[in-house]
Amino acid sequence: MFKKSILLIFSVVVLILGGCGASESSSGGDSSKSDPSKEDKKLLSDEEFEKMFSEPKKYKGSGVDFYARVFIEPERDSDGTYLQAFANNHDERNVVIMSEDPSLEIASEDIIHVKGVIKDTFEGENAFGGQVTAPAILAETVEVSDYQTAFAPAKETIELNEEQNQHGYILEVQKVELADQETRVYVKVSNEMDAKINFYSFDAKLTADGKQLEEEMNYDAGYQEVQSDILPGVESEGIIVFPAIPEEMTEFTLYFEGSSENWELTLEPFVFDVVLP
Repeated sequence: MFKKSILLIFSVVVLILGGCGASESSSGGDSSKSDPSKEDKKLLSDEEFEKMFSEPKKYKGSGVDFYARVFIEPERDSDGTYLQAFANNHDERNVVIMSEDPSLEIASEDIIHVKGVIKDTFEGENAFGGQVTAPAILAETVEVSDYQTAFAPAKETIELNEEQNQHGYILEVQKVELADQETRVYVKVSNEMDAKINFYSFDAKLTADGKQLEEEMNYDAGYQEVQSDILPGVESEGIIVFPAIPEEMTEFTLYFEGSSENWELTLEPFVFDVVLP
């Protein structure tokens, strides 16, 4: 029997998915080693998946394909790995997931891509006395993903790969990704000077149609950031996020500023014109 842990929910889920009896029993199945790929399942559409949270039992046996963020450290035993996550990065879309892989390398805060089958509804208490109601899902596959793939996919990608060099301070805009939620600019700064250089992403600007957009921090995404202090011979790269731009926009301009600790040098703003295909 799976040992008790800080979240009682996981030990209960083993019973639900294994058909060994729980507050909500599973339908059919001859063992906890059921093969979801052999079940006659209909894959839920995005709209049906959202509706499913209000009445999970109605969708038992249905296939699901979704992204989620793990919010509790996974539990494991010899039968598998047990996860609790927020589907679609929404804290009201709690799901309980079992993978039959005990060695699954997933950690709390990981963003995952899950394909599987809805087995039942879990209803119970966690170790803190809180009520938990969530779809119980038996996973076919669980893979680690990233924020931009899962929750803010690019509608358009502009491969710019353009660099500007001022006295050995090199700034390259690698690409720009346009998503419904945000605009992502991939930047690399290289220091070929003899002195330390500085780069501050909050000085970056995006201008178009007479409007100026500032950097918009997305702490939830955990994007890599360009370092602010860069020593000689070092390069640093990261993602700068701006608000989403209107679909009808055909071009815009990016402005970046940098400085050097060699005060004899003057650096002008780095300016890049981006034309959408």
